[in-house]
Amino acid sequence: MNWMCYLLIYCGMCYLVFICIYVYNMWKGKDIIDEEPKVKIMFFLVVPPLLPILFPVFFISDRISKRKETIRNREEEQKKNELKAKIGLRPDENYMCFSHMGGAGVIKCADCGYEEKITSFTHGSYSCTIGRQCPNCYAFVVEYNESEKYHCFGDAEEDFVCRKCGTIIRKKEEAISKGNDDPLFCPKCHSARLHYHMIYIT
Repeated sequence: MNWMCYLLIYCGMCYLVFICIYVYNMWKGKDIIDEEPKVKIMFFLVVPPLLPILFPVFFISDRISKRKETIRNREEEQKKNELKAKIGLRPDENYMCFSHMGGAGVIKCADCGYEEKITSFTHGSYSCTIGRQCPNCYAFVVEYNESEKYHCFGDAEEDFVCRKCGTIIRKKEEAISKGNDDPLFCPKCHSARLHYHMIYIT
């Protein structure tokens, strides 16, 4: 919001105060000229002069919030680009992660052409199926998670063992909500250039 917007808001609030006084006098059956001096002083001498003092506070608070958001976005973008460089991607390329997928579908590697049907996250009436990727052999596996909330993941009650290589995945370490900092890799060539085509979602 620029200064013009704040000026318009200020004028609008002053006009609203005037309308309130007018309606109050009409309701009381008095003319606005016959209003008591104390009420006039309260509304026209006390309230309007306070508004220009409050608006700069709102303006500064708004600018500080936007500044913090800009800095936070810049830092997140920098971290993401550093991660992309680490896994061999260009800044304009994106990587796949479970938290951005959902449902079940087919994942395909753009480098070697490997394809595999995987599950990201599906839920039933009393349980959900969570997709995982083994950090050792990069195999895509699933975990059946019972939850009292049904549509949520629930807390992991025990460790998860990869059915392919036997690697133990500790509690909550490889959950579906891993965030943007945990990319998925091709099980064959370990490339991060993957594409996901969702077939269905529940």
